[in-house]
Amino acid sequence: MSSSEVRYRPDIDGLRAVAVVGVLVFHVAQSFLRGGYVGVDVFFVISGYLISSNILAQAEQGKFSIARFYEHRLRRIFPAYAVVLAFTTAAVVWKFVPSEINAYAKALGAAIASVTNIYFWATSDYFAVAAEELPLLHTWSLAVEEQFYLLFPFLVVAIHRWFPGRHAVAVLAIFLVSLAVSIWGAYAAPIATFYLLPTRAWELLLGTLLALKIGPSPRTELQRNLTAGAGLALIALPMILYWPYTRFPGLAAVPPCLGAALIMLAGETGGSLVGRLLSMRPVVFVGLISYSLYLWHWPLMVLQRTDFLLVHSDSRLVTRGAVFVASFVCAFLSWWIVERTTRNRRLVSSKTIVLGSGVATLALLLAAGVLGYTGGFQQRFSPEALAVARYLDYDEKQQFREGSCFLDRDTPFQRFDRTACLPDIPGRPSYLLIGDSHAAALSYGLRQAFPDANVLQLSGVGCPPTIALQPAASEACSGLNRLAFVEIPKTRKITKAWLVARWNVGRLGQGPGWNKDWLADLQRTVEELRRLGIESIVIGPMPEYASRLPRLLAKSVETHDPGLASRSVTQDSLALDRQMADFTRKHGIAYVSLAEAVCSGPDKSCMTYATPGVPLLFDSDHLTDIGAALVAERISPQLR
Repeated sequence: MSSSEVRYRPDIDGLRAVAVVGVLVFHVAQSFLRGGYVGVDVFFVISGYLISSNILAQAEQGKFSIARFYEHRLRRIFPAYAVVLAFTTAAVVWKFVPSEINAYAKALGAAIASVTNIYFWATSDYFAVAAEELPLLHTWSLAVEEQFYLLFPFLVVAIHRWFPGRHAVAVLAIFLVSLAVSIWGAYAAPIATFYLLPTRAWELLLGTLLALKIGPSPRTELQRNLTAGAGLALIALPMILYWPYTRFPGLAAVPPCLGAALIMLAGETGGSLVGRLLSMRPVVFVGLISYSLYLWHWPLMVLQRTDFLLVHSDSRLVTRGAVFVASFVCAFLSWWIVERTTRNRRLVSSKTIVLGSGVATLALLLAAGVLGYTGGFQQRFSPEALAVARYLDYDEKQQFREGSCFLDRDTPFQRFDRTACLPDIPGRPSYLLIGDSHAAALSYGLRQAFPDANVLQLSGVGCPPTIALQPAASEACSGLNRLAFVEIPKTRKITKAWLVARWNVGRLGQGPGWNKDWLADLQRTVEELRRLGIESIVIGPMPEYASRLPRLLAKSVETHDPGLASRSVTQDSLALDRQMADFTRKHGIAYVSLAEAVCSGPDKSCMTYATPGVPLLFDSDHLTDIGAALVAERISPQLR
């Protein structure tokens, strides 16, 4: 263990730059770096190393002060954090509708208390608000770190007192337990494992083990080059090869974490090629502003969905590019004005930083309380806008028959209710509905449109209605797949099979069960069903919106702009409909276009209300029950 404070190392700031750019590119342009999210894990290892190096050194010398430690953390973290929270709160009040503001107030309270990781874990649900609409979602990782900072000093003091000279053994034991639970939890409880400290602690403790110097260090330049080069590869490859649906953290988090540790290990004893690259001034600069860059980029990206940056374009590249630039501008200003000032003890005394942080905390808590108490300032909105905005809290469980006919990723296939989902009333034709949540959303309407038929519903989260599934497909998807394409055709006479999905997931390669050549899979599925004596009908993509439709409609009412929502239909979803129509026509596959069903008239504007006051969709792409009934009625002649 070192007997002195950690010296400044520019290569670590460079490593921070790699981490934050990975996260930023993943969020802004995911198709370019599908595994960029591992940058968060790199941050964890860096934080664990730097914090532990200082704490352990001071504890060994008998100079460690918990109060001094927390003051240092306060200077490092809170001022920029408070500024971003204040800015985001003002922007949310300006741009969001009451139910969203009310939900934001709860997240704000959790952010102030440093428990957003627990809050977002507790509120996670497939149909919870989409991640890209939660301005404070990114603060979960800060909460993990802050919880670690809260507990770790006491752990160090306890180890130093009761296990003198055995720091490494004690830390290693906790590290191994946390890693083991993380590996188990990645399969058994993936959401909790992703968000909570016990399954993330090993990443920070890996930095601690590095600070304890429990293993050999590379001495020669060749050894340092090999060590740092291997480390960089272990970070870069997951960023390139991982997918958003890779089971994470667990074992998948080991390579990037180990990579970060190897790079820092190589830099402890001298320079390396990787170290010199990371120490280049432009790279170090990005590392210096990395904290502010991480803080700012996500709220800006969420707010841009409401045209906050005043960048109006159908091009995703343009809008995301604006977010990228704005993030760097805000990060630089935050670093230059806020971080550099508040970290300087000559400019800001200990008393001032503590008092100022206390006042800011109380102000933010007051804001959260007022927003929650007023229901998001509902009095600012008309009754008509409030009525449609309430669909942002729509409960889809009964419509989808969730838990019985619509299975979540982690729901055992054994819970599929064959009696309810596979009706077999004699003398009635049987239609087989196969797919994901879009199939589940439409199922209610199809049962209404075909009251004298057996509508068999086989649907699961992210389940493509195709024969070939990726190995990463959930147990539920695999079970539904066997049932749809093996068991049912052998035992039931099926009139038609309806194949429904959010096809855009296949096009973008974002789903764990989807193959890259998803259109070829679709063709093979239709051919296999035909071989089994079942004719198939492919139901195309639902036109999607850039934001949740009830929000757009509420804003449309408030701004007296009736065309606001229809202008927000994404061109990608309409282009995908045309692509699928061309493909199915070419291969002789029956196809029903939902775009044609809901987008009509001379200007091809899309229907936004199912009935007066009831939106067609409850989010950006899922039908409400009344919307499903309307759409099913419109397309039913083509489905027979």
